[in-house]
Amino acid sequence: MSDIRKHKEKKSFLIFKKNSDLQTVSLVTVAFVIAVVIYQLIAGVSKNGVVAFPSLLYPSNILNILIQATPVGILALGMTAVMLAGGIDLSVGMMTSMFSMFVAKVVMHGGMHIGWALLLGIMICITLEIIMGAIISVLNVESFIITLGGQIACRGIGLLITRSQEVAMDKQHLGWLKENLFDLINPEGIKIFSRKLQLPYYVLIFVALTIITWALLKYTRFGRRIYAVGNNPQAAYLSGINVRSTKLLVYIFNGLCVGIGATTLLTRVGTGIITVGQNLEIDVIAAVVIGGVAMSGGKGSVMGAFIGSILMFTISNAMTLMGIQSEWQYVVKGLIIIISVAGGALSHLFSTRKAVRQQKAAL
Repeated sequence: MSDIRKHKEKKSFLIFKKNSDLQTVSLVTVAFVIAVVIYQLIAGVSKNGVVAFPSLLYPSNILNILIQATPVGILALGMTAVMLAGGIDLSVGMMTSMFSMFVAKVVMHGGMHIGWALLLGIMICITLEIIMGAIISVLNVESFIITLGGQIACRGIGLLITRSQEVAMDKQHLGWLKENLFDLINPEGIKIFSRKLQLPYYVLIFVALTIITWALLKYTRFGRRIYAVGNNPQAAYLSGINVRSTKLLVYIFNGLCVGIGATTLLTRVGTGIITVGQNLEIDVIAAVVIGGVAMSGGKGSVMGAFIGSILMFTISNAMTLMGIQSEWQYVVKGLIIIISVAGGALSHLFSTRKAVRQQKAAL
């Protein structure tokens, strides 16, 4: 009986340890939303004496946050796989800019069909990731340096493609991705609180890709290999895992996510310009880290990265609604990132100490 009890305690500890970072970011998200809602309720009453429904929780505003988070969220899925395998990719921001500039150039000035242009752009992203992934995996060099070089190269390629000029696209080229799903239910639109609900098609791509990535990492042999390689590459190699091919496949998947994410961002912006993806890698990495994915690899989940990307834009949206200056928004966002990561570390520390005490008590 004692052995069964020890096994159950160990199993419960592992489950808690696995979900502690996801619980932390979820608690931070809920606490932040509650704080903003209370502020809006108090501010509304003090202003006109009437309790109004907080604008942060308007269905239209929640959908707007999801729309804003979609490009970063899709890129975060690929970055999650890369970081779980123990790597990082600093080139995703400039690769997104290069993609947008290439697609806009060949469509507007080359006359290429938008479908073929998007497919070719995604293949270019995958090819560049294959090159960087091969160098990282075969030569066993730091991914930070190689992808930093890729970032600089993508910036130069993008500027060469358009000769350092922006290329605006016509609305009809990617307009079908921006069509409102609610218009299928009611052609006149659906309104709540006198605000029309908007849900573009590309948001469904984000949700579907999140589910696919979650299933890929959780239920497939490839997903288990990614965790094993990120946790201990030498042990993974000794257990028969091809570490090099696993790392290479991770970067290929990341290239696919970059291409899809860049498509959604180009759909929103409508212009191929170098600033489209500028500093985008910072938001992507921040979303992944907030979601509990360890920089050292082997720890984290896709759902954590999904929640992390939503949290990033919830913070920005809430502070904009409260009229906070952009300078202070950076400060608050940075503090919340630090609190989220530090909270996850403290949660892991406390859970480890609790497990040690339980094991000593069981002996």
